[in-house]
Amino acid sequence: MARGARRAAPARPVGAVLVLAGLALWLLIGLAGPAAAGPWVDRAAGNLRDDPLYVHPAARPTLSQPDQERVRARLALVGTPIFVAVLPGQALAEADGNANRLAAMVAASVGRPGTYLAVAGGEEGGGSNTLAQGAAAALARTSFRRNPDLAAATMDYIARVEDAAGTPPATAPPAQPPPGQEDTDGGTVLTVLLAVAGVVAVGVMLALTLENRSQQRTIRSGAQFAEAKAVAKEDLDALVADLRNFSVDLEADQTDRPQAVNQYTRAYEQLNRAEDDFERARSPSDLASVSGALESGRFALTAARALFEGRDPPKRRPPCFFDTRHGPSVNDVGWEPPSGPPRPVPACAACVRQIAGGVQPQPRRVRAGLRRVPFYDAPPHFESWFGGYFGGAAADLVAGFPLGKALDDGFAGGRSSSGGGYGYLPVSFADTGVLDSGGAITGERESDSGTITIQEDPDEDQSAGQR
Repeated sequence: MARGARRAAPARPVGAVLVLAGLALWLLIGLAGPAAAGPWVDRAAGNLRDDPLYVHPAARPTLSQPDQERVRARLALVGTPIFVAVLPGQALAEADGNANRLAAMVAASVGRPGTYLAVAGGEEGGGSNTLAQGAAAALARTSFRRNPDLAAATMDYIARVEDAAGTPPATAPPAQPPPGQEDTDGGTVLTVLLAVAGVVAVGVMLALTLENRSQQRTIRSGAQFAEAKAVAKEDLDALVADLRNFSVDLEADQTDRPQAVNQYTRAYEQLNRAEDDFERARSPSDLASVSGALESGRFALTAARALFEGRDPPKRRPPCFFDTRHGPSVNDVGWEPPSGPPRPVPACAACVRQIAGGVQPQPRRVRAGLRRVPFYDAPPHFESWFGGYFGGAAADLVAGFPLGKALDDGFAGGRSSSGGGYGYLPVSFADTGVLDSGGAITGERESDSGTITIQEDPDEDQSAGQR
């Protein structure tokens, strides 16, 4: 209710200034009588009111569907309104063959402040009512001269416009009265109307700018959640695949291994819990419970595999730091990050062997914006996904990196803790959702980076084989 009220409140002043703007523009049209736009301009303007990018199906050259998505995602994040129209060459006829004039006609028909790019039949043109006069056209010529590819030129143009918008636009020269009417009453009336229209336009621009910023925040928040959720989905799919592969071996075995079956069942229960939490997630902070359940599921699967193969089940330890899909760690090793001091991190057996051989394991990479980066360089909206695996120690593991800075004040999932469990994530909290009050067995273990404190699983059976 409160959210709806906040969004509805600006509608009244916006409506009022639009009515005044309409009245002023109607009076000006009655005096000046500009020519009506053609069908190509009308079609482009109608689509640009709903979407900052419009590509006509018959346009040549054109943008592929992936390129359209890239351009549209870039336009959603710009700090100044930018509109792009890609039209067939016939559209130039409505602007006497002048692409810059075509862009100006589209801008006038859309009726919103911003910078416009019109590409028709391989000819580019720019127009703007927020930049200095002629700046948009000059930027378009530069971008398309340096980038023969339409998608690359469009992205370059957006970046240049965004840079240019950082300085106040130049003031356009005042309009001159028609010849022979310099001292008439009509000139005075026109001046007054232009002044009124200018005041109204400023109010409309301010209202639209505020609304545009709100829309950008909504779009940006949705994109960030989608990125974090995609990483959690990769983790879910990996555990599903590993459980499916293990079930084939388990069914082929004819001996009685109830402990392995119990752990296998427990792994499936944690997978179901992770899938339910994943479906209910509505923001990045909701993904911590997904990671916690996946951590428990992977440990149970590892214990089931060890019991099935006749080995002792592992001690309860945190997942592998380099990629949580590797499963539980077997020891802490010295990690030498690209920047910052070395530190001990939990590692699986394969990663331990790599480091012993002098090779740093490749870290998990996640998609952030248009790039794939190591998880420790990920932006703040990945904090709950990572913190759900490691709890209170998550910030220490990635200290000095962007993700570590986000985790430093306690990640959004709320699982930061001190004491209990094995020093990373309280086992009872990961498995049941109830925060452990302490009582862990604390010991010391040598690692490649020195002596560090390891806290073992406080459950009754440390081997997890009797669960």
